[in-house]
Formats: sequence, structure tokens, C-alpha cells
Amino acid sequence: MRRTRNYVPKKSVVFMVGIILLTATSLSFLATPQKAQAFEWGGQFQTVIPCFNAVIWTLTSGPRGGNFIWTPSTRTYENGPPSSVGQYGLGLAGPPYFCIVFPFPLVVFPGIIMTMVGTS
Repeated sequence: MRRTRNYVPKKSVVFMVGIILLTATSLSFLATPQKAQAFEWGGQFQTVIPCFNAVIWTLTSGPRGGNFIWTPSTRTYENGPPSSVGQYGLGLAGPPYFCIVFPFPLVVFPGIIMTMVGTS
């Protein structure tokens, strides 16, 4: 049996085509942009704590309450950031964040970052 110089077994060709298709498919999924989402929150501030890392941690009551964190990058409207208990706030929130209350011993409060806030 005589082989020519450019002979490539069929299994190798199928394997290489499979690898190329798999790589192209994987890259196309990585290249699609993901959608960022924010959710609404609002209520009365029950606790307001200024933090060591220049943020403000708040415990907010209903109707859409929770632990939220104001940062210097938060879009803040007329009345400024949360400053006292009893104020009302309304806005949008995004990803989780943290508040360093004391650096030694380390005390950290978790929360969700305020992306936009308006206070009373």
C-alpha cells in the first residue's frame, strides 16, 4: 500500500474541525455583553452608620427595605446622602458591597450598594 505525502487520516480532520467549532462557539458566548440590572428600594432609615472606608451603611425599613450602602460614586440628589435616623430614602441598588466599621478588630457590615438615591 502506498501513501501520498499529503495524506491526513479522516479521524484527525474530524477532530480538528470539532475543536475549531467548539472554540468558535465558546468565544461567541464570551463576547456577548451581559445586561446589568438594578432594583428599586425605598423606606425609612432605621440605622445610619458612617464607615471607615468612606461609605455610609443604612438599615432601611419597608416597603422595600434592607441593608444598603451609600458610596461617593452613588448618584445622590438634592438633599444629600443618608445622614440621620428617620429620613426616608428612595432609589436604585445594584451589587453587594461592604462597610468597614472598625479596622482593628475588623468589623464589617455587608450590604447592597446604592447606585442612585434621593432622601427627604
